[in-house]
Amino acid sequence: MGELIHPEAPLSILLAPLDTQVAAMSEHVELCHDSGRVPSKIDPPVGALYEDEDHCQGSGPKLCVAFVGMGSQHPAMGRRLAERYPPFLASIKENDRILMEVYGLPSLLDRTGLFIPGAECSLNASGAWSLNDVILSFAYLQISLWDLIRNLGFKANFAVGTSIGEIVMGYAAGHYDRSTTIGIAAAFATTMSEVEGNGATIFVAVSPRQAQFIIDDVLLQAGVTSGLWVSAFHSPHAVAIAGTHPLINALFAFLNNSKTFSDTFAMRLPQVGCAFHTPLMEPIEVPFKAALENLDLDRKSDTGTREVRIMSTVDSTWLNRPLNSDYFWDNVLRPTKFGDIVQKLVDDEGENIIILEIAAHSAMKTCVEQCGARYVGLIQRPAPDSESLVDGSNECIQLLEAVQHLYDAGFRSELPPGVFEQALELLRAGK
Repeated sequence: MGELIHPEAPLSILLAPLDTQVAAMSEHVELCHDSGRVPSKIDPPVGALYEDEDHCQGSGPKLCVAFVGMGSQHPAMGRRLAERYPPFLASIKENDRILMEVYGLPSLLDRTGLFIPGAECSLNASGAWSLNDVILSFAYLQISLWDLIRNLGFKANFAVGTSIGEIVMGYAAGHYDRSTTIGIAAAFATTMSEVEGNGATIFVAVSPRQAQFIIDDVLLQAGVTSGLWVSAFHSPHAVAIAGTHPLINALFAFLNNSKTFSDTFAMRLPQVGCAFHTPLMEPIEVPFKAALENLDLDRKSDTGTREVRIMSTVDSTWLNRPLNSDYFWDNVLRPTKFGDIVQKLVDDEGENIIILEIAAHSAMKTCVEQCGARYVGLIQRPAPDSESLVDGSNECIQLLEAVQHLYDAGFRSELPPGVFEQALELLRAGK
């Protein structure tokens, strides 16, 4: 990969001022409006989100956006939003422009057909893609979903990320700008491809203590001392285990034959193409850090909000060190501790905390609730029996439902009522 550097000229801010947003939205509403649509019960009525304006003042609810980096990618992700919500598609295209013009890499959109309305996606439906495509597509989607949330006028108090989700976490908190975010994703994508296929990952519904017991037993039976690790602590009752392919296969056999764990839910994650968050990643340390050191990781975002506090799933506490090459290397090598930090947020904020998951598919609801927090998801993978992954997607409905859930939890958009209603109309038109 070539040097990851910034152009001398600053990049323009994607999101226009509110008055220009109004004009743009008004233009698109007329084009997208479906006057024959049957109103949905989850449609917030005009002005409804502005009642009780002081509801969330003082000690009211606080929003934590969680950028989850689990393997939930699929060809239809973001497609309906790109079709019906022009600011989302504009954000996606800006990500791709930066990838090409700033970092000299091929267009993800042209190469794969992801996101672009009417384009045929060349990636398989299972989501078992190359690490390069997984990482870049996750960064594109999460950046643009976060831009959409801000475009709707919602603000976050806290941000967390798991695995590659920490890339966009820093963008949301204003630690670096969009161009740097794409550069970090490109560094991850290029260097992690060098260890692609080095192992596998499974999700297991057991406690961390039980997981370690299982690992120890499998290693003992195999006559080895290493090769399996807990790679993610999702909740008190759910972990991910990663390791070499033979030992992952042996672990499945152990679970199937164990009287104690035979009924335990376990699922291989075919979308995760390596043993991420384990010592098996050590061979890429030098090129990984070298790629990141070519970036200005302290290039602050003009559109971010630095008052958003970060809790680190690497350190299991509030972020108290720079998001530099050493930090992101720890992200690659060390296990994630999502459950620990959600529990800490609950301990610190009580029932006021709401976790909003930003990912290709809402996957962490059970884990969040096991940690005692309230949960809101954004978009879902289409049902497997849909005739078409693209046609079966109804992300606009899902976004409206998420807005309603945020409203019900006490959050209010900071946009003027007319601007906010124009934005909602774009989503309603996509139903």
